[in-house]
Amino acid sequence: MTEDDIATATGLPLHTWRRRHGTALRARVPVVNPGERLRLYDEEQAHAFMSGEHWPTGATVETDDDEQWPTAVPPGTEHPEDLLTGKETANVLGIRDATVRAYATTGYLPAGVERHGRTWWPRRVAKARRDAGDENHRSPGRKPGDPRNRAPRPRHDPRIAEIAELTTRAPLTTADVVRRYGVGERTAQRLLAAARARAES
Repeated sequence: MTEDDIATATGLPLHTWRRRHGTALRARVPVVNPGERLRLYDEEQAHAFMSGEHWPTGATVETDDDEQWPTAVPPGTEHPEDLLTGKETANVLGIRDATVRAYATTGYLPAGVERHGRTWWPRRVAKARRDAGDENHRSPGRKPGDPRNRAPRPRHDPRIAEIAELTTRAPLTTADVVRRYGVGERTAQRLLAAARARAES
């Protein structure tokens, strides 16, 4: 949740919520994305803060009013539906961040969930991909038999043969080809070059 989400859940405008509760939240509930501009908080911890409950027990820090709040999620308490950043997903899979995006693009990993302008992957999805046996860490790409794997067919342009024939009678210029075929200058140059290569072969 963002601070805006938390303020909305409490029924307060964001500026009012920040003035009354922002400092206490930041002191007691750790962000899940340290160092980033948009602060994001674990939903369960945020709701626990709003209701005045402690969540969960584990590593704690004492606050000014002698309450104890967790400094981080204790080991072993990860939830399968926790949303992981690309970097965190990469850490689970033991790969680079860019490979996570490549996996998602090719369908080797689900596309992820869009929230707050970023893509996230549920922890269970990352672990399922990691634990997929021999298929794990396969280089993403097109599957065998994909029509896109075939080399492009050579294009047959009848104008090339015609221009090659004409040049045996008299030299042709780019301007001649432009006028005769109604093409642009670059296309005319390409046709002439192909015709000359054909004639030489």
